[in-house]
This record gives sequence, C-alpha cells and structure tokens, in this order.
Amino acid sequence: MCKEKVYKNTFFFFQILIVALFTFSSSIVFSQSSDYFLKSTDQELAIEVSRSNNGIEIAIFLTKASQFEYVLIEKSADPQNGFSQCKYIKFNESANDSVVIVKRDVYPLTASEDVYYRVKTITKDGASRVYPSVRLPGLHGTKNEQ
Repeated sequence: MCKEKVYKNTFFFFQILIVALFTFSSSIVFSQSSDYFLKSTDQELAIEVSRSNNGIEIAIFLTKASQFEYVLIEKSADPQNGFSQCKYIKFNESANDSVVIVKRDVYPLTASEDVYYRVKTITKDGASRVYPSVRLPGLHGTKNEQ
C-alpha cells in the first residue's frame, strides 16, 4: 500500500512538472540555435541538456509516449550532419502518455566545443520523425575534455 502511494505521488509530480514546463515555456519554438532546451510546436516533445560531473544529463519530456515504439537520442559536433546514436529507449505496451525520461551520456564529446543533441522517434506504425537539435554550448577556455 505504501509503495503504491509513493508511486502515485511520484507520477503525479511528473505530470505537474510536464504541465508546468509546457505552460511556462510556450514562447520556445524549434530552432537550430536553441541552447540547453527545445520544445516542439505540437507540444509532444521537449528536450533539455545540461553538464554534470558524470557526463551530460539529457531529459526528454513526452506527452504522447504510448504512440512510440522507440526513441533515439543522437549527438554530433555539427548541428546539421554527423549524428551518431547516443541512447536507445524502447517503450513497452503499457507505456504512459506523459513520460519524463532522464538519460546520461557518459561518453560525451569534448567539453570545449559545442555539442548538439537531437531526438528521433519511431511510432508503432513505423513513422519516423527527427526533431531539430538542441545545442549544449562548449565551455570555452577549457583545455581538459570532460
């Protein structure tokens, strides 16, 4: 009973977080120059990236996750080309619609240069969609790689 209550409270918290995120950031649209955060114009996806001591934290917010078979997170040093797979997220049949997924890129590209992350989704019907990249600005003046 206690675990079920904690789960419901946690799920409720994430739903509130998603609603707040989409409500208060309605002015953000897709663009190649998005730093740290990007939200789709259809309100179905948002991605946020940040640096941590253990790599790059990548948070994905999905409002209709049950439609996806899987989601790929890709990274590149170029905003247009050269993206390689970073993370693979497979959904099961019981996936909720509103989902927050946090992944860590433990093998990031150099911290001294800009890095671009993007999301590619594949629906259960086989349709694929590639979202624009979000830029994680480099730590200019940094000589050591992360």
